[in-house]
Amino acid sequence: MENKFNFKTKRIKKDNTTKSQRQLRVGEELRHLISNALHRETFYDAVLESNNITVTEVNVSPDLKNAKVFIMPLGGENKIEVLESLNRIKGYIQKLISSEIQLRQIPRLSFVIDTTFEYANKIDNIIKNINKND
Repeated sequence: MENKFNFKTKRIKKDNTTKSQRQLRVGEELRHLISNALHRETFYDAVLESNNITVTEVNVSPDLKNAKVFIMPLGGENKIEVLESLNRIKGYIQKLISSEIQLRQIPRLSFVIDTTFEYANKIDNIIKNINKND
């Protein structure tokens, strides 16, 4: 007897790039809290005191235990020094924001340099060069 039915189960895979509404909301709140802490607190670090730091985005893992904080110093100067200083005091920043956010567990922060500005500038230059050649 031949099988006339061709049943295929469709599995819906959750793409890693799609984020839940809760992840987005927690990420945005963390971004505000971290930028306020960097602006208002004194960390007794010469590198952090002399640079204005922009927190561009915070990506939170699906289990809300880890958060990747994308930062960019104003003007793009002293990126490495700022990143090292922030990663050195990330425990203190977590402690500062823990009283401000209502989560069961505060995400473990890791700071990363945001390269989207450089990428956008590169794409802009490519488009300008294409328009000049036409």
